[in-house]
Amino acid sequence: MRHLLSFEERVVSIAENSERLCGLADELLEASIPTCPGWSGRQLLEHVAGVFTFFSHQLATGDPERRREPPAYSSEEQSEPVEWLAAAAEVLVESLGDLGPDEPCWNWSGVDLDSGWVARRMALEVAVHRYDGELGVGDPRPVSTLLALDGIDERLEVFLRPELTEAPGASLGGPICLSCEDVSASWVVEAAGGRLKVRECAGPASAVLRGSASQLFLFSWNRIAPESLELTGDPEVARAWSVLPSG
Repeated sequence: MRHLLSFEERVVSIAENSERLCGLADELLEASIPTCPGWSGRQLLEHVAGVFTFFSHQLATGDPERRREPPAYSSEEQSEPVEWLAAAAEVLVESLGDLGPDEPCWNWSGVDLDSGWVARRMALEVAVHRYDGELGVGDPRPVSTLLALDGIDERLEVFLRPELTEAPGASLGGPICLSCEDVSASWVVEAAGGRLKVRECAGPASAVLRGSASQLFLFSWNRIAPESLELTGDPEVARAWSVLPSG
């Protein structure tokens, strides 16, 4: 698994994307979030704040062996989701900055049980949801290139690979190539029989999707439809991505 961003860069990204998301508050609270069906902007903010609060608690306990439940969220926090998110982001960023990347910490993956894993996951969590929020109120900005590349790698290796073992019937129906147009990076991905095969290169595939690193990262999390990218080959293979396990 490659690490394209430093720990410090990931922490900065958490702070920046959290600030952008909080900055949408006036428009966002009652908006519908098209990429999160059934969610309002308020629910989106509450979700991110809750995830940040949860992982800040894991960092504080420093126990890599088991999940620790944080204190219940107060009614005051939940009534002011923008303030809650801003405060939760500040605590998370400060905690990560104080700890550095190598302190023990539980996470649900069972591997890389340290604060570095948390920094990566939270940077990508808030990047996707910042996009969701901006999409709900207008034109969203892309995810930065290196963060998007990091996110594609995480989507494949941290989420999709283990999840496919629990979904042996999930299949793309053929290999798919994700090819970046703004940086030299490509993946050929095959998913079938509960197994994931990934080659980090361009190559023959039943379907090829070409776009920016940001677009491909967002596609990998079903935020962008394959028709929004340059698509060659079998469109059904590209569409099948949306039915793979998604965390």
